Amino acid sequence: MMSILVPAVGAASIAAGPALLAATERTTGTVVVTGRLARIALPTAMSLMTAVLCWAGLSRLGATPIWLAWCWACALGCGLALTDLRCRRLPFPLVAALAGGGAVFMLWATVIDGTWFRFGFACIAMVAVLGLALLVQMCAPEHTGGGDTALYAALALYLGWFGWDGLLRGLLVASGLTALVALAVAVSSRSMKSRFPAGPPLLAGALVSILLT
Repeated sequence: MMSILVPAVGAASIAAGPALLAATERTTGTVVVTGRLARIALPTAMSLMTAVLCWAGLSRLGATPIWLAWCWACALGCGLALTDLRCRRLPFPLVAALAGGGAVFMLWATVIDGTWFRFGFACIAMVAVLGLALLVQMCAPEHTGGGDTALYAALALYLGWFGWDGLLRGLLVASGLTALVALAVAVSSRSMKSRFPAGPPLLAGALVSILLT
């Protein structure tokens, strides 16, 4: 399987940057960058970042369907981070694609290896975290947006695959990193009401946690 998956992921990584930029602009209805040079450099950087993250997960997960789920999360994560940084939005279609693609690859792994408990736990974790995140959003709508809520649930699907330890560690790392960024923004702006894109630290924390699980 490795002889097929690795070249396929390499080719997909090259195409990821332009595809993610196009998806970002289509879902937000905005032009993310202008200028010929910028529109070449940004997709190239995104493709490179996606490739680096994919290979980082290969030694941890092996050339398996779960590695493909990781690669999918890295690619969509780069797109979501770009969207949040440039547009301050986490579009639902991209977050849904993050969760949906991950679920497909996890189901593939489950059918091959018979890991139905892990798949079930991951799905339950996603639903449970979605409920908790919705509750937080209702209690503090000025601090948490719908995109953040959906992203928490999507990340819980990936983290839940690695059991209770992976789920709790991942949520703690992602939330902790986001809190540190929030604190840094508040200190630099001298305002506790300052808003910032929470998507990038959430994604970074969750992905790092998976590598360390």
